[in-house]
Amino acid sequence: MRGDSVVLGNKKLTIKEVGSLLGIPEATVRRWIVQGKIPAWEDSGRYFFFKKDIEKWANSHNIFLHRDFEGKGSKTLPDRDSLLAAMKRGGVFFNVQGDNVQDVLREAVSLVPLPPEVDRDLLLRMLLQREELASTGIGGGIAIPHPRYPLKELKRKEVISTCLLNKEIDFGSIDGIPVFVLFLMLSPEIRVHLRYLSKLSLCLRDKSFISLLKKCNKAEDLFKKVEEIEKALPVVP
Repeated sequence: MRGDSVVLGNKKLTIKEVGSLLGIPEATVRRWIVQGKIPAWEDSGRYFFFKKDIEKWANSHNIFLHRDFEGKGSKTLPDRDSLLAAMKRGGVFFNVQGDNVQDVLREAVSLVPLPPEVDRDLLLRMLLQREELASTGIGGGIAIPHPRYPLKELKRKEVISTCLLNKEIDFGSIDGIPVFVLFLMLSPEIRVHLRYLSKLSLCLRDKSFISLLKKCNKAEDLFKKVEEIEKALPVVP
């Protein structure tokens, strides 16, 4: 049996395709495996899953399965906006207060600019429910909190708010390092979320970007660095 696959009838899928089925990044699937959050089997050092196990698990966690994951009729989404624009819409907030995950998320939700029709109390509950499923702390002192479902009220505009915390918070990250910065991601569509998450992840792989985050005190400095990194990314038609 080929590793890193899911058995659907006689067809096997890669972990990447499972991420598409669940509407989450491949890295999240792998993190959930390590954390024991998702039912997985191991064969020759690689992991695989069974369709019935995944369906039952997703149903118990209220996760919608994306039936078009096989790519039938799927299209590449155009870049409606840049990462920089999404981060400018979300804003940069310094000295965000809180003694725990719930506190800092509540503060972040109160700060992020949102359309009036968005229920902030409901959004906070959605974010906390997502943390209960698995920490959005990705390691290295960074967390990317987001709800499990899109916010249609955003009207096709991604919002990414950068929240630099007043003090480091234990987010239950896989590496155990306390979080010092949140990137609160709010998306109108799941595929849009995955695209922007991919762009943000590229920034977070840049050591100079991380160094800037640790000493940043001006939003303009952060935006300038994001623009520099984004310009170096391949253009998506």
